Amino acid sequence: MDFRRPARTGLSAAALLALAALMIPTFALAEANPDEEFKAGNWGTRMTVGLNLLQSYYTDNWNGGDKGSVVWTSNLDAEAKKQLSDAWHWYNTLNLAFGQTHQQERGADGELFWPKPDKTEDLIRAESLMRYMRSALNPYFALGFESQFLDQTDPYGRDLSLNPLTFSQSLGISRMLVDNEERTLLARLGFTLHESFREMYLNMPPDDETISESSTDGGLELVLDYDARILGGRVEYASEIRVYKPFFYSGKSDVDDLAAQALADAGLEADLADYFLTTDIDFTNTFKANITEVINVQLHLRWVYDKYDNSVVPVVEEGAISNPGAVAAAVRKVGQFKQTMSLGLGYTF
Repeated sequence: MDFRRPARTGLSAAALLALAALMIPTFALAEANPDEEFKAGNWGTRMTVGLNLLQSYYTDNWNGGDKGSVVWTSNLDAEAKKQLSDAWHWYNTLNLAFGQTHQQERGADGELFWPKPDKTEDLIRAESLMRYMRSALNPYFALGFESQFLDQTDPYGRDLSLNPLTFSQSLGISRMLVDNEERTLLARLGFTLHESFREMYLNMPPDDETISESSTDGGLELVLDYDARILGGRVEYASEIRVYKPFFYSGKSDVDDLAAQALADAGLEADLADYFLTTDIDFTNTFKANITEVINVQLHLRWVYDKYDNSVVPVVEEGAISNPGAVAAAVRKVGQFKQTMSLGLGYTF
């Protein structure tokens, strides 16, 4: 499905419902008491904010060829828990991060100037998890949302804000495998449905017309969440692994109907349709050590295997793919690794 328009149109009713539910814990943070035990009716919350900054500046005549730069990152990690009753437990998380690198360049006339900054960190992720506790295997229902503040994947340097938008709904069973003062390990297994909405530019600049595509996929998902305090509580470690096996994808049938020559003409692999249902793995690890009350060191490690980004819908028109560049960029045949380490200001509420 595609909509040609200058701005994003409305989302589905399910997506709007998911977004509204995820916003509820935000208002609860103001009334929460982090020292209260998670008894029925009480909120328990935790929020960590951080800012890291590196800056340098040189005049045009500085000897040595050095260039000025500004590197900054900011992050917010929040959680809100509530034991609604003896049977129901509600757990909500919000993760926000954004960072940029500004690097001076020297023009042909020898003058220094500041080009457009490069993005180094960008994440919007929220999840609301409801678990039924009166059984050995706790049934659960979860709503999730993921996006980024600034999409800079356009090859001509044009930006799109809050793109793509991905909403998820999950239903399954869970089990707290480890639960003590130092460590927790929660396992979940269930069916997950994703709805994605993505904007893409149609033509080269200066034409800024965009096309909006929506897609749906669903399958089985295994999630393991591990939290620990190590080295006598001086270091906090959080790990999450998600293994997702899609069973269907809304854009697959159109590609299946294409002739092999049409894919070859677009510079795409003949087995492209098989990529849509490949198992995805997302493994995230975060270490945080507090040096003082407001200075900390954080190390983030993330490994992702996602052979095809299902938020990029192949647009099939008249027996050919009309957005081959975007489709080719969505193919990642090997795992991706990301590592960031920062020393800066941070405070936990």
